[in-house]
Amino acid sequence: MLQNLKIALLTKDQNVWFIRAEKGRYAKHFRAGGVIAIEHLERAYDENIPSELPTEEFLKARLLSNEKYSEFRDNTDGKESRKLNRSGFNVLNQIKRFANEIRCGDLIVTRNEKDDGYSFGICSETIPYIDHAPIRVPITKKDGTPGFERSTLTYKLRKRVVWGPSISRSELPGAVRKATSGQQTVTCLNNHKEKIFHLIYPFFTDGESLFFSNKIKTNHRVNALAIGKLFQNVALIKGLSEALLGEGAFDINQLSGLIESAILLGKSDIVTCQAEFMSPGDMWCRIPLVGDTLANQLFACVLACLLLTGQVNSTEIANLTNNEATPTLAIKNDSSDIFLDRYKTPAISQKLKSIAKSAGSQAEKIENSESQEHTIIEVKKSLNLNVTKVDTQKLENFEFGINVLEIGRSHENP
Repeated sequence: MLQNLKIALLTKDQNVWFIRAEKGRYAKHFRAGGVIAIEHLERAYDENIPSELPTEEFLKARLLSNEKYSEFRDNTDGKESRKLNRSGFNVLNQIKRFANEIRCGDLIVTRNEKDDGYSFGICSETIPYIDHAPIRVPITKKDGTPGFERSTLTYKLRKRVVWGPSISRSELPGAVRKATSGQQTVTCLNNHKEKIFHLIYPFFTDGESLFFSNKIKTNHRVNALAIGKLFQNVALIKGLSEALLGEGAFDINQLSGLIESAILLGKSDIVTCQAEFMSPGDMWCRIPLVGDTLANQLFACVLACLLLTGQVNSTEIANLTNNEATPTLAIKNDSSDIFLDRYKTPAISQKLKSIAKSAGSQAEKIENSESQEHTIIEVKKSLNLNVTKVDTQKLENFEFGINVLEIGRSHENP
């Protein structure tokens, strides 16, 4: 769990887009061609589509000449003139949004056809292009020879995308499923950005908070007592992380007192949650980051999250510092970005080592306490509690990909 665990860096200027692929019919073509594409240029031009994207004025004039997309309306001077109707405005606006608003680094989501899942990619080129060559999906025929699927993608207005993982539709929260069930081809999902990132990363941060999610995998009725205990454990994450940072004593048995104090005092720096208990379901947590060095806080909070949800034990934490090893929390794709500068730490950080040792000590206390072992481990078993495990390598390994912090180990010089 801890080896090479990733914390994604969430930037404010990164948008999330859902691109409809004809009910998933062309999702495989998107992945095969490394693109997203829309049909709206074909709607504006019945034939003879140009080799370059026309200006907005030219597109509008083209749509006005088509009775399907325009109609005569009275002007204020009493004369009639042709105006775009609702369909015409939709075609024009979808072309403009696709061409102008989807940018390098934006997260792209599209629905697959057969498995009813969703694919995730990163836009790798802001400038749209027109390509008249159809995209075909390569297959291996029954006799072992290479070939192509019958269907082809002929939409000519395209943008380049690096495609990564796919997940089942059942993993999507209800709000995201609803947002992707409309009719628009290009839909902005920024209002659901955090929940989208929860689908592919167990941890991510915007520099002000750490976001952590638990997946409730049980297919049975959810145990209300187990849910209550889970919330109680999660409420302790901030307190435990502060104890790890300060290397001080932390009595996990003071659970109720700490929770009541936080509620009564109306603290603003407490852990908050959202949840969907649908069996399976999800719980999403937000832990505020204030005070200490950002990288140290993130490391301590991650260990606290995993400890209090039963995802790691003392042995796993001890492995971070075994054989003179020192934990590291490093930016995968280093850059001069001001946002990323806040996460930079020395190659070998003794503070991270002391945090890991403190976490190992707390883990031993939990494991040696019958009541806490039952509270944490049994809650995990009852709810079949897991964290997101998705292979996101392809979303990260290029210039405009998602940047991540990775937990690893370095060996100290003798």
